[in-house]
Amino acid sequence: MNVRPLFLILCLFAFIGKNQAQKDPSLVSGNLIVRLSEGITPQAWLKLRWPGRQFPVPITWQRALGKRFNIHLFAIPEALTGDENWLDDLRRDPAVVAAQWDFRLEFRDTHPDDPYYPEQWDLDRIALPKVWDITTGGLTALGDTIVVAYLDSGFNVDHPELRDNIWHNQGEIPGDGIDNDNNGYIDDWMGWNYIDAGPVHRVHFHGHQGASIVGATGNNGYGIAGINWHVKLMLFDTELISQAIEAYQYVIDQRSAYNQTEGAEGAFVVATNASFGFGRRFCSDAPIWGQMYDPLGAAGVLTAAAADNKSYDVDELGDLPATCPSKFLIGVMNTTVEDKPSQQTAFGKENIDLAAPGDGSGSVSVDGEFDLFDGNSAAAPHVTGAIALLYSLPCEALAQDALKTPEGTALKIRQAILSGVDVLPSLKGKNATEGRLNVLGAVEKLQAGCGSTTGPLEIMLLNPNPVRDQLGITFESPDFEDFQMEVFDALGRKVHIRPVNPPRFGEKKVFLDTTPLPAGTYFLRLKKGKDTFSAKFIKI
Repeated sequence: MNVRPLFLILCLFAFIGKNQAQKDPSLVSGNLIVRLSEGITPQAWLKLRWPGRQFPVPITWQRALGKRFNIHLFAIPEALTGDENWLDDLRRDPAVVAAQWDFRLEFRDTHPDDPYYPEQWDLDRIALPKVWDITTGGLTALGDTIVVAYLDSGFNVDHPELRDNIWHNQGEIPGDGIDNDNNGYIDDWMGWNYIDAGPVHRVHFHGHQGASIVGATGNNGYGIAGINWHVKLMLFDTELISQAIEAYQYVIDQRSAYNQTEGAEGAFVVATNASFGFGRRFCSDAPIWGQMYDPLGAAGVLTAAAADNKSYDVDELGDLPATCPSKFLIGVMNTTVEDKPSQQTAFGKENIDLAAPGDGSGSVSVDGEFDLFDGNSAAAPHVTGAIALLYSLPCEALAQDALKTPEGTALKIRQAILSGVDVLPSLKGKNATEGRLNVLGAVEKLQAGCGSTTGPLEIMLLNPNPVRDQLGITFESPDFEDFQMEVFDALGRKVHIRPVNPPRFGEKKVFLDTTPLPAGTYFLRLKKGKDTFSAKFIKI
């Protein structure tokens, strides 16, 4: 008997056993994610690397994680899981673009146990009521239906606050057992449950409450108002990195199809929400996962990523996915009702972009009308919801850009959000902007590209003049606050007064019905505080 091979085998098992004992408990034993070079099939790779599948690496292909990037899930011996030397050797294979372990996702919440607030303080804090005067979400200025992809633990799709805002795949016939749109999913009418590999969603508070912050139906006499009163939620149940990768490819496919067919196919997805991740890890630990955000952005999709629910500097110690080097990621930390960082939030001057309300945020429970939601899992949906709401502004130029240059428009929205924050002393050194989300501030940053201007209070044009019935008044104003419009006759008597609210988007123009006025000469005056401007018109 040749004892040398047996001795080597026993040594190998001893090493693997030791490695397994030290393994991270979040690792999914037996799972390996590999991105292969273009044109290399998993079957061909296995034969090339392990001809005859000789000991000690019995590895089998499980499934492709989507069709787009040649990413696959393989089964390996559980004892090899976490062996970094073996993984590094695999990464040196010329046929391998990247390889990583599969991890269980950590959903970033702290379940509330305090009495909830009677009002949604978080929405007032980010100036949403003023934005709702402009838009409540749902459609772009050109009528494109805005979609948010939400990856999480589960959702109650029958809840009255969500059911009308759930996205439906128009390429699929629900319940017929056929993959109608040939995308690899049967009956994916409302997204997909990757945990159970089917179309029926799990019911779980974490995903449900976060999604309600983004898009609980507003003004319906029930529950709460979401940041978007009307928006479509594309839902995915996920608990592993491999499942998130599959969901991201689904999103890319849907938005890419929409871009390429001018809306005839696919979905106008503008954002994904990542209220999950791994603390104290850098993107090099999960390169395939981290590499998904750039292709999402290239299709026009931003991602709001929650920081860890522990107080430390992610720039020094790492956090996933917030530290991944993608310009299409927005790292989000959690602030309290006092506008201070939560005691349970990570931070980082370089990799965390801004803060948003988290602890004590209003949401809906899976079986009720109101509940509180805490942690960075509540903070990230505020930013995700803000992204979607900004796409619904009544600005045709923005809507056209979103279709013609989706990548550039996504970056424009991101910049508006980051430059529109409320800078707070409590956030100095804690994030890149040292600020907290202000949706109205982001709106104001987008106004210039939508034809909205400011300047001294002035009447630019009266047309027609002389006038018989409707007088068009084009004006300029120093801001978008109300001012008074007054009409005087030739004797100086005030015959008309009304407030004017300057529109934030489009031409600053109002109309005056002059039909009740007798023929003659009149003076129109605009008045805001001590500032006034007058012009004459003739009624015929």
